[in-house]
Amino acid sequence: MGIEEPPPERIADDFTNLIEHAYRVHGQRVLVLIDEYDKPILDNLLNAELASELREGLKNLYSVLKDADPHLHFILLTGVSKFSLLSGLNNLNDITLDAPLAPICGYTDHDIGAVFAPELPGLDREEIRRRYNGYCWGGQDVEAVYNPFDVLLLLEKRKFNIYWFESATPTFLVDLLKQRGIFTPALSQLQTEAELLGRFDVDHIAT
Repeated sequence: MGIEEPPPERIADDFTNLIEHAYRVHGQRVLVLIDEYDKPILDNLLNAELASELREGLKNLYSVLKDADPHLHFILLTGVSKFSLLSGLNNLNDITLDAPLAPICGYTDHDIGAVFAPELPGLDREEIRRRYNGYCWGGQDVEAVYNPFDVLLLLEKRKFNIYWFESATPTFLVDLLKQRGIFTPALSQLQTEAELLGRFDVDHIAT
């Protein structure tokens, strides 16, 4: 006998009850951390009907956060896209392209030379910079950061490799580009504006 999947409203109610219960039991406002909030949609992006259905379900779930504001201290959501399902959460601050916060998503050049100094002997410092430095957003005046996943695995394995790409290739994007017949080597010539990130949605995915 299979397990019946609860309706979306039941899931939202359970989420609400969980937040309120944690608040009552501990007497403190709750921290909510949601990693890859958009993964169910991205995993089904080529199935427009299912992706739209999942979007509505997640929108219903995340709407709980706005009503639960009196019981919440802090919310952090991470993801690789900005779907309209977050449009109802007008109390969120999108820090994706905030220049002052850019260094929190990686190691700075100073971090590599100071914090990891004991691990650097035997490794080509310039090669580390060439391979893993260069993640930057928020303008040209913002210092680029190193990919922390690549750096940590390099220091552990003592071998240069494309660790992050091997473990986190954006397959949804690759599949979408294939479906639309976009020649991927030409991507280096394409440019877009930051505003596009705020308009990305299942019903309108620009490539």
